[in-house]
Amino acid sequence: MYPICTRKSIYSLLMGSTLSLTISLAAAQQSLLTVNLNGLRSQKGSVVVCLWRQQDKAFPMCSNTVAFQQKTMAAKGSSVTVNFLNIPSGDYAISAIHDENNNGKIDRGVMGQPREGLALSNMALSQERRGRPTFNKAKFTVNGENTLSLSFRYF
Repeated sequence: MYPICTRKSIYSLLMGSTLSLTISLAAAQQSLLTVNLNGLRSQKGSVVVCLWRQQDKAFPMCSNTVAFQQKTMAAKGSSVTVNFLNIPSGDYAISAIHDENNNGKIDRGVMGQPREGLALSNMALSQERRGRPTFNKAKFTVNGENTLSLSFRYF
């Protein structure tokens, strides 16, 4: 004996298949970003890494309230690695601060130059002679698995 297929059972089957496909496609669009930060001058303090999705007046100064994602880890050795998991594909920028005294901000000298280390994606620090780097100069595209290597710069 064969089961009788009703309109309702076919509709339920199709809706279940569509939902499964939608969830699979959404999961496939998530990306992984690995950031290797090199050139720490000391093992003091912490490293704060911000992942940005757009320009903000605070860029590149890391702040958990304005960055898309922020990660903080102890400064151990001359390099650190951070992973940003399950992020949507698109344009991003990375800024990192070596907060050597753990006061939660970048310390500045008399002339306003940072006294702690900074790192930016796309070599944006080396392009800037004066003023703050912009998101557009630091942005890069994330799609799938991506790895960036950045170096801290101390002024």
